[in-house]
Amino acid sequence: MNRARLNLLLAIIVLALGAGAWMAKQHKDKPKAALTALAAEGVNKIVVEWPGSPTIQLEKQGAEWLLTAPVKARADRFEAVGATSLASTEVQGTVEGDDIDLKELGLTPPDHTVTLNGVKLEFGGSDPLQSRRYVRVDGVIKLIDDPASAALDKDYADLVSKELFAPAEVLAKIELPGLTLVRDEQGNWAATPSSAIATPQALKTLAGGWKDARSMWNEAAPGDAPPGERVRITTQEGRVTEFIVAATDPQFALYSPVLKVRYQLSKALAEALLKLPEPKPAEAQP
Repeated sequence: MNRARLNLLLAIIVLALGAGAWMAKQHKDKPKAALTALAAEGVNKIVVEWPGSPTIQLEKQGAEWLLTAPVKARADRFEAVGATSLASTEVQGTVEGDDIDLKELGLTPPDHTVTLNGVKLEFGGSDPLQSRRYVRVDGVIKLIDDPASAALDKDYADLVSKELFAPAEVLAKIELPGLTLVRDEQGNWAATPSSAIATPQALKTLAGGWKDARSMWNEAAPGDAPPGERVRITTQEGRVTEFIVAATDPQFALYSPVLKVRYQLSKALAEALLKLPEPKPAEAQP
């Protein structure tokens, strides 16, 4: 073979390899189909059903997510929004054929179901090779990566807002063990019983601590209420929230008798939320 022919052959091989690489890249970059036709931002109702557990229901009202079942509470926005992303989860593959064993795939009955705006998703078992989840949507069995959102678990506790009070709520009365704070129309706080350490700044700090309190995580706490001192907080609109001080060590834990949820807060907040801060010593005068 002369040099001209060899160079031509090499050029053809290089072009073929380049075309193959380009086609492979195009195939790789091609967006995969979504699990549903819903846009994640358009989802405003989520229903999660696990056999033997209460139905969990989330609804979006305006810009706020609410937990409407099995209890009524403000929902954790991060968890709720994370659950809506299930609608646009990428499909990694489909299972087709006339001899599909639904029981073997864990779809008869399904492990659990999630309904987004009326679109029902039936979750089955996992593919043993790639650990991807079987999900049946409108009769089609699809494979997806396992969703990470806690909103899809059978435990509703993490769906309850970690903030004890909404940003717009105004606290009007705080009843603590041995101390009651009341806010007047001008926004000033008074303490009963009064004491030398119940200064305006100390009362404001204590009330502000409750307003901004946030748990690190929540736990479901079914059954009877734990023993402990009670805290009652009334908002300006008249809504009363009651907590039981379930623990102060190793974490500060507040139990909600209504929600059956245990809020786990930082241990340091036990002092800040249950007692007036000690006054700072006066600075020495020069």
